[in-house]
Amino acid sequence: MSDHRELARDMDLFHFEEHSPGMVFWHPQGLKLFHSIENFMRQVYQACGFEEVRSPVALNRSLWERSGHWEKFRKGMFVVGSEEGKADNESAQPVISSDYALKPMSCPAHIAIYQSRKRSYRENPMRLMEFGMCHRNERSGTLSGCMRLRQFVQDDAHIFCRESEVQNEISNFLNMVQQVYAAFGYNQFSLQISLRPEQRLGSDHLWDRAESLLIQSVQALGHNYQLAANEGAFYGPKLEISLQDALGRSWQCGTFQIDFNLPQVFELAFVNEQGELERPVMLHQAILGSLERWIGILLEHHRGLLPVWAAPTQIAIAPISDKTFVWAETIFSRLKQLGVRVELHDQDQTISKKIRELSKRRIPLIAIVGEQEIKSKTLNLRFLGTVEQQEISLDQLEHRLVKLITPSASFSP
Repeated sequence: MSDHRELARDMDLFHFEEHSPGMVFWHPQGLKLFHSIENFMRQVYQACGFEEVRSPVALNRSLWERSGHWEKFRKGMFVVGSEEGKADNESAQPVISSDYALKPMSCPAHIAIYQSRKRSYRENPMRLMEFGMCHRNERSGTLSGCMRLRQFVQDDAHIFCRESEVQNEISNFLNMVQQVYAAFGYNQFSLQISLRPEQRLGSDHLWDRAESLLIQSVQALGHNYQLAANEGAFYGPKLEISLQDALGRSWQCGTFQIDFNLPQVFELAFVNEQGELERPVMLHQAILGSLERWIGILLEHHRGLLPVWAAPTQIAIAPISDKTFVWAETIFSRLKQLGVRVELHDQDQTISKKIRELSKRRIPLIAIVGEQEIKSKTLNLRFLGTVEQQEISLDQLEHRLVKLITPSASFSP
């Protein structure tokens, strides 16, 4: 079984409802998984010089019109009505105006943050990122579990910098991609440069500059890539990252876009060394894309056997009988203090039934505690997906878990 919806049911992660198509209902275990990924990405972005921001989920129509999204993506946006005032007859319905739209991406919001005060060249490159709640009105026939949603969270990042700084930002992006993808167990990915679409914003001159800069930067960094005509964003060319999963499928997830056009449309500027106004380049990037889609891909890639660091419950303590509960509780408390996501299963069940239920939930590690383990002050450690068992001390388990709960550590018995 590899369908992420079936895996999510067995692991009690999330489900979908007919009355909210394309939107995820997260269960406690699923939200732990979501947060473990979000927190890891927050650390990666912060280590690479990004500052986290948060912007409104609904933005005024005038902003979307200025950015060009209203014209290009209006049919895919959720328009929100606002009450303009009361009709002449007080019993009549209020007058509603379609003044707002739920954001399908965070670009205009981050532009607004950049424009909130005068900027200096000393702030370059200015790196902003947001776990942005996005809404896109996808057709009902295209919805497919987590793989295509109407509501999702995106690791949405934007960089404002000089043209001379772009290659370094691309290098940083590709280093982040390699680090992040490896932590999730992906070792193969490919690059595609997507060029100007037929319907686009801005002049050919700006597109020539942006495409040349992107291609030359990727070449200078020594990466192989493919070119794709007419597949760029409407405001700039894209560097797209596609990973390969364990089933041999390709998934486009990461993206990096060079944008000369929106800075011109919004008249962005910073004060340079000479005290003059200079226009920045705007770079758009995401490493995971939709976090929900990433989780769906991840579940299918690992068939639910997630890396220990990402698993919602990393280890379960299963005492064989009431006599072993005190030692099991001691192990539980010690691991809890260590910051491990641990569960203690003290239900009145046979140990074989506990193991079956915990295995169905794809909990990576199970520590079995019997009377022999009490005498030796040890535990019997089982690894999900293997037949291996180890009798180890609590100190040894703690030492091992410190490594396993670190994202850079790979799972191996």
